[in-house]
Amino acid sequence: MSQISASRQPRYSTGRSRRKVSRRRTRSAGPTPAKRRGPAPILIIAGLIVAVVFCWVLGKGCGGNQQAKENDNLRTYTTAVNKQIERSSAVAVQFDNTRKGVQDLARDDIARKLSQIGSDAKSVAAESKKTDVPSKATELQPLLQMTLDLRASGVDEFRTGLLDALDKKDTQTSVALMSQGLTDLALSDQAFTRYRTQLLAKLKAAKSGELGFVQVADSSPYVPNKQDALTGGVTEYIASFGGTETGNEIHGVAITGLSTSPASTDSTSSGVYILPNAASFTVTVAVQNQGNQVEGNVPVVVSLTSDSGGTPQQVTKKITRLKPSEATSLVFDGLKPVTGSNNVNVLDLKAGPVPNEKNTENNVRQYRFRMQPQGT
Repeated sequence: MSQISASRQPRYSTGRSRRKVSRRRTRSAGPTPAKRRGPAPILIIAGLIVAVVFCWVLGKGCGGNQQAKENDNLRTYTTAVNKQIERSSAVAVQFDNTRKGVQDLARDDIARKLSQIGSDAKSVAAESKKTDVPSKATELQPLLQMTLDLRASGVDEFRTGLLDALDKKDTQTSVALMSQGLTDLALSDQAFTRYRTQLLAKLKAAKSGELGFVQVADSSPYVPNKQDALTGGVTEYIASFGGTETGNEIHGVAITGLSTSPASTDSTSSGVYILPNAASFTVTVAVQNQGNQVEGNVPVVVSLTSDSGGTPQQVTKKITRLKPSEATSLVFDGLKPVTGSNNVNVLDLKAGPVPNEKNTENNVRQYRFRMQPQGT
């Protein structure tokens, strides 16, 4: 039977493309790959412990290195300021000794000692300003600087007032200056005590057994008795060496003695002393304070003339301080008398007068003499 093939009809597209179905090849299922795991927890903990111990050994904690460095800086600072404190303490001892012993010193000696003490106090204060201050002492350093600055200014104020009192200037002003100076010094003692207490506390906190505990030097006080700084205390202090400032003040000095070298061997009926010729000639004059007030800068003048003419010779010296009833002697040299049995030398002596001195008759004395070879 013959096959009848149907004629192929044209195909029309509907606009939709057929999706090609691809056959996916499925892989055969195998074991799931294992995930990567970090170190076991016990190893992490052990590592942390090792790190902590390492940091603790080096600096007592990971932040301990900086802390240890700051503590070391604080100890270094303390060592430096200890030297300044010890210097200031030595100056305090000198000041206290001078203040208490002023009645046994001459006016110029007092001025010299207090000037040196003031200079030393200023030097310590200046040195303190150059100190390398660590972070742990930035709040404390101003206290130390104030202490040393007050000591420098206090000594200067006290010195000015004391010298004015010795020179018999305005007593009220002198008392005020001395009181202000002593008050500054008393305040410096209080400021230092506060500074030292706080620095000790910081050092104690920083000790931690690292390099041992550093002590803070102590300072002798400038004014052990705070009452001395009051006006009443200063007034009483001045009266102890300057005599009373009220009631009957008596001012007066007198020449109470005279001697020569060479000494006289004879005298004439007219009161002319006979001295042997000598290569040198000196005069010793004794002066006494016969008042009840301390006198200072008392001038003593020795003049030498000759009845044969020639240029007058004169030498002046000063007694820096003379307490009531106290006497002292001054030696004058360099005078050149005229020699010869016919030449009379006239020696005129004068002490003072001091301010407010009423009786000046005993302030002067005259000595007439001849210098001639022995046996003539």
